Amino acid sequence: MKQFGRVKAVDDVSFRAEAGKFVVLLGPSGCGKSTLLRLIAGLEEPTTGRILIDGRDVTKLAPEKRKVSMVFQSYALFPHLSVAENIVFGLKVRRLPAQKRKERLAKVVELVALTEQLERKPSQLSGGQRQRVALARAIVAENSICLMDEPLSNLDAQLRHGMRVEIRALQQRLGMTVVYVTHDQVEAMSMADRIVLIREGRIEQEGSPEELYARPATMFAARFIGTPAMNLVALADGAGGAVIRGSADVVLPGSGAGLTLGVRPEHVRLEEGAAGTGVRATVTSAEYHGADTIVTVQAGEETLFVRAPGQLALAGGAKVRLAWDPEAAHLFDSETGLRAVDVRQQARVAAAQHRKTG
Repeated sequence: MKQFGRVKAVDDVSFRAEAGKFVVLLGPSGCGKSTLLRLIAGLEEPTTGRILIDGRDVTKLAPEKRKVSMVFQSYALFPHLSVAENIVFGLKVRRLPAQKRKERLAKVVELVALTEQLERKPSQLSGGQRQRVALARAIVAENSICLMDEPLSNLDAQLRHGMRVEIRALQQRLGMTVVYVTHDQVEAMSMADRIVLIREGRIEQEGSPEELYARPATMFAARFIGTPAMNLVALADGAGGAVIRGSADVVLPGSGAGLTLGVRPEHVRLEEGAAGTGVRATVTSAEYHGADTIVTVQAGEETLFVRAPGQLALAGGAKVRLAWDPEAAHLFDSETGLRAVDVRQQARVAAAQHRKTG
């Protein structure tokens, strides 16, 4: 735990980063993910708890003794030094012999494609090249663990995509353990072996990108992963089963009271016209994105998004029907935000324990 006055920036967080894996700390701004990274690096000291690296308690160790490298959001390059001097600066401080510095420099600049820029100053480099210098400086230390704090946030979209691919390929080639902080779920989904989703200083869900996408543990996780975010609509009891609030079309058997239905926009099928089966809805807008069209619809009292491939010319007010496969539907408890299946399972376990002790 890390507490600043009365504020718990990191609250009872525990996770493991396996050797050689790419672990992403994901969450909105202010959730505590950068503080957590600084705790691992030794730039902050935990209020309570321990930090272990390779089974060794490093909680009280200085940053330079933890054998970790760090890449910052701001690059943190020395403007008066050349690319080569920036890369080997840490090695020089640690008094590594000149010949060894030269050997390591030659190896790392080839990895990050900076061979032609060694004599340039940071001001003469593009954003992507500066980020490569920061990466090279982290790699040249030859530490097995690298911490990255939103290293791509200063780059434009095209550069970010290219750097994501480069960083991931480099990590796999070198077998480094990377702990990477970002608020961008696209970065997390495309780079991570494992994602630790953080909310208000606590772990909301931990798992592979596939697990967080296919089985979000909470409504917060469901909203945070996916573009557009998962549709979350309140359910009510209808004549033949659960209906979307304000609608008459049954979406699930049984009661819908106290439940929220989640369906990802890309899993919703859209049929034009009011006839047929499915949930009746009215088109609010349709945004063409090239590869797909994001259609906003109103079903009863709830708004949903549909991600349809290609171009759809749908005017506002058009009547449509919505459908999805049963396995694409997620149920959440509206009050707690937890998956409804998990809530019901917890209730059954609690009832069984009560019977044993009663």
